[in-house]
Amino acid sequence: MQKEQIFSAATVDRAIEKALTELHMDRDAVSVEVIEMGRKGFLGIGASDAKIRVTYEVPDEVKPAPKAEVKTEAKPRPAQDDTPRLVKAAPQSAENKKPVQRPAARPAQDEEKPRLVRRASGEKAEQPAAKPTENKKPRREQAEPTVFVKPEEKPEGEWSAEAKAAVQFIDGLLVKLGVEGRAYVTAQSEDDHLRIEIEGPDMGPVIGRRGDTLDAIQYLTSLVLNRGTEEHVRLTIDTENYRGKRAESLERLARKMAGKVARYHKPMTLEPMNPYERRIIHSALQDYRGVTTHSTGTEPNRRVVISPEGGRRYAGKRPQRPQQ
Repeated sequence: MQKEQIFSAATVDRAIEKALTELHMDRDAVSVEVIEMGRKGFLGIGASDAKIRVTYEVPDEVKPAPKAEVKTEAKPRPAQDDTPRLVKAAPQSAENKKPVQRPAARPAQDEEKPRLVRRASGEKAEQPAAKPTENKKPRREQAEPTVFVKPEEKPEGEWSAEAKAAVQFIDGLLVKLGVEGRAYVTAQSEDDHLRIEIEGPDMGPVIGRRGDTLDAIQYLTSLVLNRGTEEHVRLTIDTENYRGKRAESLERLARKMAGKVARYHKPMTLEPMNPYERRIIHSALQDYRGVTTHSTGTEPNRRVVISPEGGRRYAGKRPQRPQQ
């Protein structure tokens, strides 16, 4: 069963945090539709809160079946008869008692004699002992955990001047952040696309909340790398395969939300994402039947909206029909 509630706060992000706190749910378990973005006003005049509509699923309530009434009918008492009662006979003496014959105990399985089997020639031979049954393997084997494979490092003698400057800048940032680690150029780097890997014992502070810190390091390094140059060099910074795992998570989220949109025929708005993550959502749903995607808002709060196919046709006011 699907339910929806309306929450309001100063900003859309605060309204979403308020909804998740009150509902005790994760962000991936709800869909958010922005009703009003909210306005700051001038000196507090004309300010209005942002409003969102949160849609989520709750399990259907199962009503207990009514208990059937059991009617007990009074049994009639048996009529007293005048027949004489039987008197128990006196116990027999030990001499008159017959011995009770009990069946012989069956021998244990390992002590059983081998059975004889008649062959086609007429000879009798011992039947071979049955093989012990082996435990059958389960139908579905447990998937082995994926092991992170460290990207191959490119020899330092083959690094370009831009690559050396980028690695030096990243190492300096790690020292300022107080994070133990180092950066190096991977073998998958190309002339116009530089790929850098950061390794260390704890890369949690480098990744940040949903990759915010890693994106900031990549943005700052890209500014340093392309400063004062005519040709733009693309840069990708990764650590512990975070980019690949994040892409798989976004694709699963996109398919899950698209299924809800196709089922309930209501548009759903995702959380704010950077251009790289929005591109993953659009690419994952470009061949999904029954839904369309588009982006709305301004950076850094630009979001992806998943709508039922044809839902954007009347996004604004419907045109008035001419009077006949």
